[in-house]
Amino acid sequence: MNRSRDVQINEDVDFEALVQNKQLLKGLEQAGYARPSPIQLQAIPLGRLGVDLIAQAKSGTGKTVVFGVISLEAIQTDIKTPQVLMVAPTREIAIQIRDVVRNLAKYTPGVHCEAFIGGIATHTDVKRLKNCQIVVGTPGRLMALLHSNSLNTNDIKLFVMDEADKLMSDVFGQQVQYIHGKLPKKKQTLAFSATFTEELLETFQSLMYEPQIVRLTTDVPELEGKSKHIISTDRKRLKMYKAKFETTAELLSKIPFYQCMVFVNSAPRAVELSKWLTQEGWMSGHISGSLTQVQRISVMEKMREFKLRVLVCSDLIARGIDIDRVNLVINIDYPREADTYMHRVGRTGRFGKF
Repeated sequence: MNRSRDVQINEDVDFEALVQNKQLLKGLEQAGYARPSPIQLQAIPLGRLGVDLIAQAKSGTGKTVVFGVISLEAIQTDIKTPQVLMVAPTREIAIQIRDVVRNLAKYTPGVHCEAFIGGIATHTDVKRLKNCQIVVGTPGRLMALLHSNSLNTNDIKLFVMDEADKLMSDVFGQQVQYIHGKLPKKKQTLAFSATFTEELLETFQSLMYEPQIVRLTTDVPELEGKSKHIISTDRKRLKMYKAKFETTAELLSKIPFYQCMVFVNSAPRAVELSKWLTQEGWMSGHISGSLTQVQRISVMEKMREFKLRVLVCSDLIARGIDIDRVNLVINIDYPREADTYMHRVGRTGRFGKF
């Protein structure tokens, strides 16, 4: 499969130059990572030095592997208490991070990584925290675990924020500040996202100590190897969702693709469009905040198992979700925030594949 230039490097370097742990190297190889992408090449050595780090790179260029490797190199497997705390803005991203870390640690005995998210009974959390060295969670659930003293933070040496711009927004900012305040003062902090503003970088100064900054994107980051198709309709038709539905089916018929994600701004519209596309012969599912966590996990599993061709969704999963076969994104509605558009189209071309 072709890979775009934004995940290629000119140097003749492989992961053996970045990682000493032979078991971790085997995990990387089995997970399909032969050579590092630019963000991995620059950020992993800095992270392994123990410095605070802010890393910005395009969606799908391998940022999760960066902090996954740094975390696995940092922990001591003979210590059975949490040593790494990772926070993500959505349940799906938290689960995905957990799965990536577990895959990388496949040949490293004694590593336990768990995800703690809303929508799942809290009574299982305490049991799963036993022997867990790498904790991944959403802000609300992590706050609850800290408030109840269920999460022991004494040995945490690394704090990771994925999709950090979203975490520091008005929606999650106070929760993340609360979580950070419950951690040991002496720790390493990493922040990752595809988009950062100068104001956000200033905000991180209160959470980090002299952070190193790795920025590999332009002012408007885009993945290479992508085409954009814009369908214009008159204003009367734009007011009619039926016209948008028909245009979506037209695009699916005319543009070759493996799997497609269709973004809408309304959860009810996601349900409606999913049902309509299935009736038109396109096996479709939908995902939004209105589903239970079990339902959301089930839909994502069906997409990854290629049981669905089309996933209709709200911006719940506009960020960070990695489904290898997705190579077409359709926006039924314009996103409410400009940065969200880039995150939406970043669902294609994951790790440079096109």
